[in-house]
Amino acid sequence: MHSVVGCGKIMPCHLRAIAENQTNIVLRAIVDPDPEQREEIKDLDATKQLMKNVQETEAPEESLAEFSSVADLLADKDLMDRVHIVFLAVPHDQHEPLALQVLTHCHDKLLVLEKPMATSRMALDSLVQASQDAWANNKMMMVITEQSPHFEEVDEAKRLIKEGAIGHVITAASYYYQTAKGSYDLTGGLGWRSQKGQMGGGITIDGGLHWIRPLREMLGRIDEVFGVTRTGLTPDLEMEGETLSHALLKFAPAETEGYLTQPSGSGCLVGTFSCNMLATAPMAHDSCPYFRITGTDGEIVIHGDGGLRVYNEENPHGKVIIGQPHKDWFYRGFVHLWSNINRLCLEGRHDIAHENVLYEADDVRVALAIYESAKSGKWEQT
Repeated sequence: MHSVVGCGKIMPCHLRAIAENQTNIVLRAIVDPDPEQREEIKDLDATKQLMKNVQETEAPEESLAEFSSVADLLADKDLMDRVHIVFLAVPHDQHEPLALQVLTHCHDKLLVLEKPMATSRMALDSLVQASQDAWANNKMMMVITEQSPHFEEVDEAKRLIKEGAIGHVITAASYYYQTAKGSYDLTGGLGWRSQKGQMGGGITIDGGLHWIRPLREMLGRIDEVFGVTRTGLTPDLEMEGETLSHALLKFAPAETEGYLTQPSGSGCLVGTFSCNMLATAPMAHDSCPYFRITGTDGEIVIHGDGGLRVYNEENPHGKVIIGQPHKDWFYRGFVHLWSNINRLCLEGRHDIAHENVLYEADDVRVALAIYESAKSGKWEQT
């Protein structure tokens, strides 16, 4: 059984992915202070599908509860006895306080928290400790939703790198780019996403965070960053945070001899991270790679909107490993994400859940270090 808190823009993607998995998850409750937002979620086909199992066995008036706050949800003891998953998808500055509220007041449930895990180092440390304590005290688990590790291309790139398809990796470049046109209803502005205090920053800690994880998955821990951010480039969006960010990333030295070992005397593995959000201009998704991993014997390229090619001596013009997928490429990560979350809940694997929390915290620390570097003008540790 499932309850969702926050009926904003990202929630339909999650509900659709949960429904598509055809698991035993059913929707018990929705929480949002805005009644109109709750109505929009109730009207979704995915919501109706997730309510079917409940409606077949219970009276309609009991099928879906509505609340205006997390406190009201938690106060309904009868309902919470039947809820196994609480999903928080709220403005970023509310992640820590609401997560702590759920972790300390619930028992034997899974808390699913939207990324970013938190917006400050202190809040990250608080949630990491709470994740550990909650399991010991009241059998609560927490995971953070990040779909990018579940992209097929990321898994395939990791395999190719480890198999030596491009030799020793010597550098990597990533570029997250997004146009607000088609992604947001700009007639009403970006809402809380335009407020730096609620976002915790701008595009770096929001969309850009999706690209930090694959870089870490493929190339290891990021130790230091040198970042530059710019604001005011897209006045139509009225964003207080940055809409453009660039950073150099120093990866940790390889602990063992292998595909990430660098040539003697050449220094550490260094990659680049860029993210860019424009107001309404079209962007070159068909020609600009999302990721480009360069090795001593070739390159791996993950294309804009998905697809993967490998370039080496045997394939100088590029061999298609994963063809160009359909337009829902980015969404597919949500489907695989929720399949894993459902399995985690059924198996009660706190060790895996807490490992996810630790990994997500390090993702955010990289983003925060980019902000710190942009302010100090120096290399900053993550």
